[in-house]
Amino acid sequence: MIRFSKMADYGVLILGHFGRNEGLQASSSELAAAFHMPKTVVANLLKAFREAGFLDSRRGLHGGYWLIRTPASISLLDILKAIDGPVQLTDCAVEGVRGTQDACDYEDVCGSRSPMQNVNQKILQLLDETDLAQLMTESPSHSLPAKH
Repeated sequence: MIRFSKMADYGVLILGHFGRNEGLQASSSELAAAFHMPKTVVANLLKAFREAGFLDSRRGLHGGYWLIRTPASISLLDILKAIDGPVQLTDCAVEGVRGTQDACDYEDVCGSRSPMQNVNQKILQLLDETDLAQLMTESPSHSLPAKH
């Protein structure tokens, strides 16, 4: 089964919230309370998004995080990579795996490596073509007030 991690689900939710609320500046505590998530989880996601260049932050009394890229410029693939690292279906779906520690034990007798690489590439392309703006099409019933 192909499934995004829980952290990826949370990450899309949080970034979508920033995208839907232009100019929003929010702290990890505010976001954790609004979305009923552990503060450490939210703080880790915000840190990853800052490191990926999606958000910027300021410390202090009037601090918080805010979106610095447009939702249309952040792909779902970008989000998944920021949270979970490289995206791949199977070890054999990645070029150049042969001879590495993660290489499949059945590589010499399996005929599905090339087709799996093709499937992996198509999924990566779809994830890259799907942006945060497309993921924000439905608006939830609540939002945090924007701080300016």
